Amino acid sequence: MTRIEKLDNFWIGLLIGIIFPMIAFFFYWMFFHSQLNFPRGFMRYLLKGYLLSNVIKMCGLGNLLLFYFGLTKKIDKFSKGIIVSVLIYVALVAYVTYYLEPDIL
Repeated sequence: MTRIEKLDNFWIGLLIGIIFPMIAFFFYWMFFHSQLNFPRGFMRYLLKGYLLSNVIKMCGLGNLLLFYFGLTKKIDKFSKGIIVSVLIYVALVAYVTYYLEPDIL
């Protein structure tokens, strides 16, 4: 059994799909806003500037790379886990947009 065949598991895909955008979020802070305290000052900055939902969307785009990897290597269960993690991030973005960020209008 190769390493790629070991990845063909729904739960592994779900776990990697949830963790990968978190890592991207951390790198976004590290490269662009490292002068702010992480996570408290950075989250406050994003919420006050109405940017949190947009940053979460950008970090979630990394899951497209993981999904493409799963498609090219034909590990379908892994790809299904990535899709479910994307749906979880869509629900998170909806929550942040409608409940945490105040109305701009």
